[in-house]
Amino acid sequence: MAQLAKIKIQRVANQCRAIDIDSVVLEAEILFKLNGKHYRTFYCLPTHLEEMIRGHLVSEGICDLSDIRNVEIRSQEGGFEAEAVVDSCNVELNEIQSEIRVNVADIWVAVERLNERSILFVKTGGTHVAGLLNNHDSVFAEDTSRHRAMDKAIGLALQRGINIARSILVVSCRQTASTISKIVYSRIPIVASTSAVTSLAIESAQRYGITLIGFAREHRFNIYSHEERIIGSDHAGYESNQ
Repeated sequence: MAQLAKIKIQRVANQCRAIDIDSVVLEAEILFKLNGKHYRTFYCLPTHLEEMIRGHLVSEGICDLSDIRNVEIRSQEGGFEAEAVVDSCNVELNEIQSEIRVNVADIWVAVERLNERSILFVKTGGTHVAGLLNNHDSVFAEDTSRHRAMDKAIGLALQRGINIARSILVVSCRQTASTISKIVYSRIPIVASTSAVTSLAIESAQRYGITLIGFAREHRFNIYSHEERIIGSDHAGYESNQ
């Protein structure tokens, strides 16, 4: 499916105007029904929609992956309709107690991979990017919404059977209380953002056992919580007592 649209624009530079062609990211409306009832409407890039729904259900604490019975995506005039059938589930927001350890070098690798996969952002400046990586596999997703980019990356990882609890989430977007909540429900122990973090993001990360990294770029980053999971940079490789 095409992800970009070409449009005619007027480009203004100093006192000059000219007609030009620009590339913009496609955005679609997705009506989401949950167990037969309208749940909400998403506006996002129309790719990996089934994975996005599965990732959203898990990362919002609506249900566990095993409780998702069916997800269908249907094209309709003006957009798409997504419908999910899930068993009722009461997912609790619990502290993550992970013994995973990663090197500083692993963070550099994750950020480098993120930059390599920021394809639409390079072309348009109009997307966020999220990825999950461990020693064995990785997935990445771009979207116009930072929350949907995270949903898609989480959904892709779940689909491929990636052990999220042993992975790094790397993102191009700022981290707030709402994104940290997604990370906790998904049981991801470490998140590294190339952007900023907020005070509530730090409080939530400290409370729920998340290692929160911000401004991970140009071989620098800040660790805001649970720094014990980040060890020296002599060599790349994950260590865990689990």
